[in-house]
Amino acid sequence: MSQCIMPDEMARPLIRGRGVGGGSGRLEASTSEPDAPVVGILGTGDFSRSLARRLAASGYQVVVGSRNPKRSAALFPEEAEVTSQVEAASQADLVFVAVFPEHHSTLVELKPTLAGKTLVDVSNGLSINRDGPSNAEQLAKLFPESSVVKGFNTISAWTLQVGPRDGNRQILLCGNNSTAKSSVMQLCRRMGFVPVDMGLLSSSLEVENLPLRLFPSWRVPVLCTLCLFAFFYVYNFLRDVLQPYIMAKKKFFYKMPIETVNATLPAVALVMLSLVYLPGLCGALLQLCWGTKYNRFPCWLDRWLTSRKQLGLCSFLCAALHAIYSLCLPLRKSAYFKLLIDSKQLKEGDVWVEAAVWRMELYLSVGIMALGLLSLLAVNSLPSVANTVNWREFSFIQSTLGYCALSMATLHTLLFGWDRAFDLARYHFFLPPTFALAVVLPLTALLGRLVLFVPCVARRLGLIRRGWEKSRHIRFDLPDEGCCNGLEDASYV
Repeated sequence: MSQCIMPDEMARPLIRGRGVGGGSGRLEASTSEPDAPVVGILGTGDFSRSLARRLAASGYQVVVGSRNPKRSAALFPEEAEVTSQVEAASQADLVFVAVFPEHHSTLVELKPTLAGKTLVDVSNGLSINRDGPSNAEQLAKLFPESSVVKGFNTISAWTLQVGPRDGNRQILLCGNNSTAKSSVMQLCRRMGFVPVDMGLLSSSLEVENLPLRLFPSWRVPVLCTLCLFAFFYVYNFLRDVLQPYIMAKKKFFYKMPIETVNATLPAVALVMLSLVYLPGLCGALLQLCWGTKYNRFPCWLDRWLTSRKQLGLCSFLCAALHAIYSLCLPLRKSAYFKLLIDSKQLKEGDVWVEAAVWRMELYLSVGIMALGLLSLLAVNSLPSVANTVNWREFSFIQSTLGYCALSMATLHTLLFGWDRAFDLARYHFFLPPTFALAVVLPLTALLGRLVLFVPCVARRLGLIRRGWEKSRHIRFDLPDEGCCNGLEDASYV
């Protein structure tokens, strides 16, 4: 019996070829509108082929300029005309320059033909250019009589191939000629993308550097996570592995891959989650000290505030890994052997310990609730989800539920070690238990939040955030609590 197999979308060729006998025929009226504008493309690379297909699917007449039209014709869809560079430049009013920037000088002979036309530079550099000039600015110097627009360099050939998606619809554009930029923006909308005006051509250097940056907003949070993980891992290794080996010659090195990692992850997750809410408390404290909200925060606090999303996601990752590692603990051979040894040593009356049972039940229950709240925070940080809620709903989830998650995670840790902190036998190498270090910052954040709830502090902070300044004698009253007109966040001065 035959079986229907769905074709793999990724296995299909980038563009549909013309066949063996394909040539550079004229554009067919059946695939493009008769009065559709003609768009030219200089270059025959992967990006050029995908761009030609997307333009043709959007109803444009496409003409591609190549140094060897006969060789390149079979690589393009049938709807596109492949001809010489001079003829392509002469037919189109809007031309995409899809050649590498080091080859821009080979197009100088087209200067008379391209005069008065719009050139769209889609090139990127090999490395981040910090000094300038940008590729688009150099192209503008080569073609001073043309209007150069920078754009389409932040999307890939595959994005053009499959069409716009929710997560990759924006196209950044910049140029000095507003008319040329408007025409390119109209072309973007017709292709299904969302154009974003980045200003003059002087912004092209920033636009060109964007695709070359490797998670710039994640560097500090990831580095902080790795440093905390290394610190707590070494700390746990010294206490739980090295100390028994030195003092009693007990070999617990088998704990390093799973147990030591599992003891490290919750400490990192808890500290990282507290780092999400500490900068807000620092900002509130500074505003209370200054007596105004119009002073700028220090640079380190600004960077800290803008990294809270990444810090929270790193915390969620560590918490999720901790849950997975914890579920895998009973699957180890070492746990199986220890269970057999303990079962022979325990008497029937020693099996059930009421306090230990309740402690573990509460410990696991609170931990599950903390992970659930962290999952909600992580999902709400996604742009597709955050765009569906208003500001009050977003702040409620990220602030109120965030502090609930921090409280649950801290309580989860305290339930684990409420009496271990006072047991001197657990101070290996005179080092306190790991959880005792991990709860310092969370408790500081929670206590700071409670301080801000004190009526006198909360009222003064509310006045400051609505425009009151202690250095000026301004009569200022907060609106009544029962009077809500939808403008509670406005400034009353």
